[in-house]
Amino acid sequence: MEELKHQIRMQATANVFQTMGTEGSGAKVIEQFKSMPDELLDMLGTNAGIKKEHLPIYRKLTRGEENDFTEKLQNFKDELKTGDIILVTGTSNSSKVLAKLQKTVYSKARSSHVVIVLADFICIDAMPNIGVSLKLIPEVLNDVQEGWRIIRFKGLQEKDSELLSKTCAYYIEQPYIILPKKKPAKKFSYCSELARKVYLDSKIKNTGIPNNTIIKPCDFDKIADQNSQWLDVTDSVKPYVEFCIEYEGVLKFIAKSFTQGIELNRQRFSERRKVKENVSKMHKKGVITDSGAAQIKNKIELLEKSLNYKFWDYQ
Repeated sequence: MEELKHQIRMQATANVFQTMGTEGSGAKVIEQFKSMPDELLDMLGTNAGIKKEHLPIYRKLTRGEENDFTEKLQNFKDELKTGDIILVTGTSNSSKVLAKLQKTVYSKARSSHVVIVLADFICIDAMPNIGVSLKLIPEVLNDVQEGWRIIRFKGLQEKDSELLSKTCAYYIEQPYIILPKKKPAKKFSYCSELARKVYLDSKIKNTGIPNNTIIKPCDFDKIADQNSQWLDVTDSVKPYVEFCIEYEGVLKFIAKSFTQGIELNRQRFSERRKVKENVSKMHKKGVITDSGAAQIKNKIELLEKSLNYKFWDYQ
């Protein structure tokens, strides 16, 4: 959260510059942007999904001025943290049926869906027809019943949070398939299966998350109810969550830089894969020597090993 607070203004400014498609030196653009009339900024904000009542905050954010949003953001006793697990039951009939069916496995089952927090107000979610994608907390809690819960593993260190965040990003765009397996799936995800393998892949120990059984949302209900290594932080983070819901448009605007960064990382992996494929074709045709082809591929592989983010479909 501290990093987020530090970067909010820079992210906001970067987003608007992208929206405008402005070219030129950074300093010149910033000065032009600061001198923009309110009417133009309001138009940009409206196009970005900012509510009318939040346009004054948007203007101050993009101009780097103090505002109610950043002031309120600094005063919460607790916020969502990387690795937090969100347990919800949807309002659809299928969600209600799933929650009921699980009572045969765990009598206190109440959740039909599991979501994991990647960072701050950004979560990672596995949904039918969409697959694994990034979602903001207001989107996660849209169309869910009252009584949602958020649980947090007690033993997380800073290094664990960093690894959890990278692992969450690793599974973006994995297809959603409910194919129950005892072991984590490598090429598909469903909600509780995704949460399990994020923790397992991050080498977080003693979580109590079942590793040798078909994983279900009710397994996380049981953890929430019975496992002393997990805290129910619902009440402590609720004011923060309500704040996020109130300022959803502003959060979407701020989060755009992060989501576009992930998309760009994935795009670069795709481009490098095509380069390697072309090198292989040219090598077969004799256009590139053995050593030349090996050298290019080695350079790409060394580069990718050094990157912060890696992805399941580019390995």
